[in-house]
Amino acid sequence: MKKQQLQNYLDMEMSKVLCELEIKIYQERQDRLNSKIQRYFNSTPLRNVFARYVVYAYIVNEFYTISFVAEELRATRQSISNMVDECEAEGWLQVERSANRVAFKGTETMYEAFVGYLNARKDLAKKVTKGRWNDLTRLADLVENDFTLYKHLSDEPLDIDYQSHPDIVKFQKKDKS
Repeated sequence: MKKQQLQNYLDMEMSKVLCELEIKIYQERQDRLNSKIQRYFNSTPLRNVFARYVVYAYIVNEFYTISFVAEELRATRQSISNMVDECEAEGWLQVERSANRVAFKGTETMYEAFVGYLNARKDLAKKVTKGRWNDLTRLADLVENDFTLYKHLSDEPLDIDYQSHPDIVKFQKKDKS
């Protein structure tokens, strides 16, 4: 099998695993709409990714501004502002307001809800991928690097020992003429 054929095969297998996983993630999100916080953050893609910023801000203990998050998420400041107001009213955000600035981060409640998702997501990944994603990724790296661990190394048989031991003298075949 040639390198390109192997890369194509790995791309197909990785695509298959990724599709399986993302379908199961979608199904899991639909099945886990048991609480108000789950229903809110799973109701739109923007709210879903907004939850990640909120939790991340909680974990790193930093407040993010509406303008910053709007730019990062390619959303309008108004849509982020609306979510901030809605989430603050539910107790999911801690908000700091000043004259021309609104900044926020998640609360303990928000973080605990995310940990519930994290645990469900870890279990799902184990069940669906069964390590196949990591195995395929490592194999794809080896194929991309011509089956060497590092791109700068040669895969020529005679070069393998000599790269790590430059003091070894290479013997060349003598012509029998």
